[in-house]
Amino acid sequence: MKDFVYQMPVKVYFGENGVAKHLKTELMHYGKNIMVAYGQGSVKRTGIYDDVVTVLKECGKNVIDFPGIPANPTYEKVLEGIRLYKENDVDLILAVGGGSVIDCCKIICAGTEINEDIWELELEKGIIPEHMGNYAVVLTLSGAGAEMDCLGAATYEKKHEKKTLTGPYAKFVIEDPNYIMTVPYNVFVPGVFDSLTHCMETYFGKTFNVSDLMNEGLMKDIVHNMKELIHGNDTIEVRSNLMWDSSLIQTFLFNVGKPGDFQAHQIENALGAYSHGTHGRQLAVIQPAYYRAVYRNEVDKFARFAREIMGITEEGNDELIALKGIEALEQLIKEAGLATTFTELGYQLSEDVAKAVSNTCGVSTTGPKELSRQEIFELLMSCR
Repeated sequence: MKDFVYQMPVKVYFGENGVAKHLKTELMHYGKNIMVAYGQGSVKRTGIYDDVVTVLKECGKNVIDFPGIPANPTYEKVLEGIRLYKENDVDLILAVGGGSVIDCCKIICAGTEINEDIWELELEKGIIPEHMGNYAVVLTLSGAGAEMDCLGAATYEKKHEKKTLTGPYAKFVIEDPNYIMTVPYNVFVPGVFDSLTHCMETYFGKTFNVSDLMNEGLMKDIVHNMKELIHGNDTIEVRSNLMWDSSLIQTFLFNVGKPGDFQAHQIENALGAYSHGTHGRQLAVIQPAYYRAVYRNEVDKFARFAREIMGITEEGNDELIALKGIEALEQLIKEAGLATTFTELGYQLSEDVAKAVSNTCGVSTTGPKELSRQEIFELLMSCR
């Protein structure tokens, strides 16, 4: 096991009626100006926005609205948020949403206490600001686990780049399962698969230790509850488990003492700068293809995954069982109503884009196999 230092600073309030029970107490620690950030308006249609703003007004806070964060946050939107934060002397951002809203708010906070361009500062100069703004989360869509970490992804459209920047950790998170129940199945399930990919890409990093054994339990729970959803058992208990599963994996407790892989995420992030597709849906296309490309380099672990997580009980050599596990994963994706090719997804991947993505995406050196640029290109073309 590798040496490590572990700390998780995020406070989570999990349970029903969390905004009414806990938000007022937390707001006592912040000044009057609260920026409420959200996406395309679903939080208003469901009444979640009203729940939050009612408490803010009861506490005598000034509400600064920041709507319209897209499903793949753009750097342009980040810059708009930084300007709004500074102009209104904001004391706290409340990110009311899921991973996209949260990621946008992290990067906004990273840029609020400096007079430089945060993209250039972090990604070109390699400097993380010492002081950052404050943000907290009212979670309305789980899956990404973004509420638990300090990393945020955004797309710089002019450069065709989707990159991850470092922001602050959330000051607190309110997770109310009732809010997740307002999310339609077809919006919720890509996030569920994203949670599973976080587990898998951590699991298939080099080495095997106690972190992997804990991860197996988490993956089993996600697969079990994902199947419950597929079979129509869409209850608050099922969604509660999936909500907390997605947060748990991003505590990075399951990375302790080992590296992760995250090659599929790096490919998807680079592709997202061109396709602007839904993160979890694109991962569902890429992940099985990636595992077919690398499983022979880690046959024992893929066979264990097949037996322990995907429930493969057949006899056979480990290579055969490993492949059956990947096939079972792809079947789960199909049963969930997710696409397994880009064409099914409604995206026509061109050779030029595939080449650009394969030439610019990050390459993992800590997974089953270090892929060449040509192998990444061929992988993408196989997903068309």
